[in-house]
Amino acid sequence: MTLVESKLAGLRVLLVEDSFLVATSISRLLEELGCRVVGPYATNEDALRVVGSGGCDIGLLDINLGAVTSEPVAESLEQQGVPFLFVTSYQSPEAIKARFAARRTIHKPLSREVLRDALAASLRDRA
Repeated sequence: MTLVESKLAGLRVLLVEDSFLVATSISRLLEELGCRVVGPYATNEDALRVVGSGGCDIGLLDINLGAVTSEPVAESLEQQGVPFLFVTSYQSPEAIKARFAARRTIHKPLSREVLRDALAASLRDRA
């Protein structure tokens, strides 16, 4: 376990992802990093219940959830001061509104190293 990974150990990561296969893959990577996966949730409604209860330390949000985006979850996390980052398979910066354009975004498929570094950087950004 690296020093970065030791800082991620036990971190409660809210995973919002509507693809079962992708969610399973990301969950496995998070667990390998020592994180506790909260979810995965495929809808904003389910994820918002967790955010409202204070049940996560950081959010990992797929931008597109079918016909909607995960922006309501991002807004709720932002209001509570919980760091989050977006995950997408799209390369276009127009995938999210200008309000969130500066937020860290990582692209699928994810590697363990990319996920590890993005989570660590998002936590540092909050500090």
